[in-house]
Amino acid sequence: MKKIKLLLAVLFFSVSSILIAQDKKEKTPTVLITNVKVWDGTSNNTIDADVLIEGDKFKEIKANIKAPKGATVIDGKGGTLIPGLIDMHQHLNLWGGTTEGTYEYDAYGQGARSIKMAERLIQQGYTTVRDIGGNSLSISRLILEGKLDGPRVYSAGPVISQTGGHGDWGPTNEMPGEGNYQTMTANTHVVDGVPEVIKATRWNFRNGANFIKVMAGGGVASTFDPLNMTQMNIDELKAIVEVANAYESYVAVHSYHDRSYNMALDAGVKSFEHGFLITEPTVKRMSETEGVFWSWQPFGSYTLFAGGFPEWFTEDMKVKGAAVNKGAVIVPPLMRKHGVTVVLGSDMFGDEVKFARTNIISAKEVPNTGYTDIEIMKMATSNCTEILKMSGPGRDPYKAAKLGVVEVGAWADLNIWTNDPTKDVTALKSDDDLKLVIKGGKVYKNILEK
Repeated sequence: MKKIKLLLAVLFFSVSSILIAQDKKEKTPTVLITNVKVWDGTSNNTIDADVLIEGDKFKEIKANIKAPKGATVIDGKGGTLIPGLIDMHQHLNLWGGTTEGTYEYDAYGQGARSIKMAERLIQQGYTTVRDIGGNSLSISRLILEGKLDGPRVYSAGPVISQTGGHGDWGPTNEMPGEGNYQTMTANTHVVDGVPEVIKATRWNFRNGANFIKVMAGGGVASTFDPLNMTQMNIDELKAIVEVANAYESYVAVHSYHDRSYNMALDAGVKSFEHGFLITEPTVKRMSETEGVFWSWQPFGSYTLFAGGFPEWFTEDMKVKGAAVNKGAVIVPPLMRKHGVTVVLGSDMFGDEVKFARTNIISAKEVPNTGYTDIEIMKMATSNCTEILKMSGPGRDPYKAAKLGVVEVGAWADLNIWTNDPTKDVTALKSDDDLKLVIKGGKVYKNILEK
């Protein structure tokens, strides 16, 4: 009998210990932020409110929230709380020029640099990025799993390019089928013909891509392709879109001119990058096509190309950059005139990501666009919300909640700034004015106590 009683006692205490441990483990952390002006990402003004975060999502947003027991309370010191910034055109696996490091660094070195870039981006206030070309698939997954620090990553995986296209980064005189560093590390698929593009697209989705990036026209920072070149043909583009549609996802294209933009529209492409040589009829067609949006890179096209070029640019690249700079003041006003949804993508990588927010400020500097400061801020936050969801339920790693907004139930991604960037986007200029960065309820930067 004594043995039975002893056994029952041991069993009782064991079960109790397990339950207590589970209770401690499952206790949801809460954070209360007070004394802030809140911009929700969609409104045209801010409100005085407190913000309660429970776990990784926003729980309450209203005045005078009583701090729950055990909550961490952060005094926002009168700053402006906004959604975490979103960069819709990033390249985590590129550093300097597209071919830099071809013979110097292996895939491990490339990965190490990518991690460094991710860390720099979240310290810039970017809580989400769309990696639009390069093998960031594993980096994206590791961040999702909480094993690496960085912004949420929506990855296209390797870019899809034709031979001699903007994604053909191999050395001169390389024969088709020969493996160079860029193809071996899966930064790019150089493929030709419908069967090959279908296989490359399926490979990307198989390995975790959230959407697809296609080089459909010439580029500035590439060797083999003129800027006005049309790349891929209509059958190849339609085949890529068909595979993406099968995954309930979408396709983004790189291009600059009317011919390739219109071919992409014919094929069913939804995301259009660059496009600084297109004309008003093409912009009008974009505005009349459901689900189409434009990704704008004002820093490179307007600011950088007006005052100089990266040191690694060839003379040919400089000529192409100058042509883009001329179009950089023509196309954005047309986009606003016709009501095309616009998002901002920095296209700044390597050491440049330290200045990624400059891309948002550059959008204000482009003359005669008509865009207000708050409209520009929406391009870096809420305008991105539904576009990211176009990855579809099977390809969206963050489908459980909304991004780019401060609202109940959305992912708890936010910045606190000393001044209000919705009134003046130059408030984003100084790192010292970025007081707090939270992603999914986790603090990545906090200098409010200093």
